Amino acid sequence: MKKKLLFIIPGLHMGGAEKALINLLKKLDKEQYDLHLWVFDPSGVLMPEVPQNVTIWHAGPQFAQFSKGLVRSTLYWLLRFQWLSVVYRLWFTWLSKRYPVNQAEQYSWKALRKFLAPPTTTFDVAIGFLEKTSIYACVDCISAPKKIGFIRIDYTFLNLDKTFDEAYFKQLDYLCANGTLSEGVLHREFPTLSSRIRCVENVTFPETIWERSRAEQVIDPKEVSLVTVGRLEAQKGYFLALEACKILVERGIPVRWYIIGEGSERQKLEPQIAAYQLTHHFILVGRLENPYPYMQQCSVYVQTSLYEGKSNTVNEAKILRKPIVVTDFDVVFEQITSGVNGIIVAKQPEAIADALIEVLHSPELQQKLTDQLAQESQRYGKEIEQFTALLAP
Repeated sequence: MKKKLLFIIPGLHMGGAEKALINLLKKLDKEQYDLHLWVFDPSGVLMPEVPQNVTIWHAGPQFAQFSKGLVRSTLYWLLRFQWLSVVYRLWFTWLSKRYPVNQAEQYSWKALRKFLAPPTTTFDVAIGFLEKTSIYACVDCISAPKKIGFIRIDYTFLNLDKTFDEAYFKQLDYLCANGTLSEGVLHREFPTLSSRIRCVENVTFPETIWERSRAEQVIDPKEVSLVTVGRLEAQKGYFLALEACKILVERGIPVRWYIIGEGSERQKLEPQIAAYQLTHHFILVGRLENPYPYMQQCSVYVQTSLYEGKSNTVNEAKILRKPIVVTDFDVVFEQITSGVNGIIVAKQPEAIADALIEVLHSPELQQKLTDQLAQESQRYGKEIEQFTALLAP
């Protein structure tokens, strides 16, 4: 009989974990596994990429109403005398405003779960594919004899309540990181759970990335072009990128820096871009289903993150053999050896600008970096083996 697997994720937007999940679903043998996906928000741009053999579960009408915002949802339930829904919605909002964003997601979980309609069947394995809510839902809402959770970032940077998380992690059979350095962090932070901690790297399709990178011409080959791909969130360090861009322009480099992604930082970035008069230099492209033409055609790929897990986009830039400049978040040292297959710099605008000038002005250095990436032997496919090993009885 096929093994019934349920993957849990809040939404399928253009993030590294979401792309990794889509790739994993495509790669798992449909003759061996009956695949299910519980996704709370059905509006994500990656939803059409879910394979047809995957059964999709949504969060239900109460969650859809909850998602319309505090005023609309509260008014809806008041008019229908659903007092408990009103109380839980207000409680959720109060908790969300009282605590920092990551802790708020922890403490508001008990309120949020009241609005979720879980799948109504039993699974062989349930997988919370992202930290926080995905794991909490896996533990609290799903009937399955085996449960797995993923932490896809350096846990120490999340500023989470470890006691809250540990209570959930103890109920998992495995707690997975997506890189060896992130795995080491979990061993250090949760030593009593070391026997359950594993490394399962993100699934990547190099052939697909190359094919999609040739889809269209998006950058003028004559431009000095930089590209960064990632959600517009504080974690990604776009304020560093903007300051570095300002320095480059002041030094006479007519750079065009394309930012592929969307998020809450746009409202902060747009006024600053205008104030620096960088509208034609620092370009917020928005969310794209296919960012690979930009990545392939740019002069240098840049990642200015403050912290990350094992970065999908850095890995994709490596596959496309692009010169890479990246900030020194801890996990990057697992992917880049500075001066060999990329350049690692301090999280400072001046350092980023200096490194970019060095790479842009040195065709020899560019060639050295791309030649090394072409020679690197990367064994793609081991990620599936790492994952399926967790499913064994």
